Amino acid sequence: MKLYYAQAACSHAPHIALREAGASFDLVRFDIKGQTLEGGGSIEAINGKGLVPVLELDDGERLTEVAAILQYIADRAPESRLAPAAGTMERYRLIEWLNFIATEVHKPFWPLFHAGEEVENRKAREKLARSFAWVEGRLGDRPFLLGDTFTVADAYLLTTLNWTRFVDIDLTAWPRLKEYRERLRKRPAVVAAQEAENAKR
Repeated sequence: MKLYYAQAACSHAPHIALREAGASFDLVRFDIKGQTLEGGGSIEAINGKGLVPVLELDDGERLTEVAAILQYIADRAPESRLAPAAGTMERYRLIEWLNFIATEVHKPFWPLFHAGEEVENRKAREKLARSFAWVEGRLGDRPFLLGDTFTVADAYLLTTLNWTRFVDIDLTAWPRLKEYRERLRKRPAVVAAQEAENAKR
């Protein structure tokens, strides 16, 4: 497999998941600022949406969108327990989390990273504050979003929580989320993903 990624972007979540699953894969870096792919070519030739992540399978088929890629990785390595079994209520809870993170945590960062107008940035911060408060309440004393087991939803939430450092959002207001982020950042797969992305700068 081959993962097309951009450093510190949402593609970091499937990168973490691939390492948690013990998968064999190659990395291809997409430079967002320069709009160039490592080795040449355009991202549009790989994904017509012009976005990462893209997971290219061994047969050449390509899968896009974070939530879909994360579930694919998890289902290829059921022993990793990165996702509950398909058809179970726990699996639907995972899907519920992935969708919430995508729409209520991931997307609101957009204006903060793309020179949004002052009103857009203020509303984005307010939206994120509400989402963080809700997640903190649901997380409670559990180590992970679904309980005692790290899943692909945790990889996605961690990726978005990492972005708070780049847009001056202090997680001190949400102490459980702050502890969660710092604890998950120490996981071997997370450390390895971070080091690999830094090495390809």
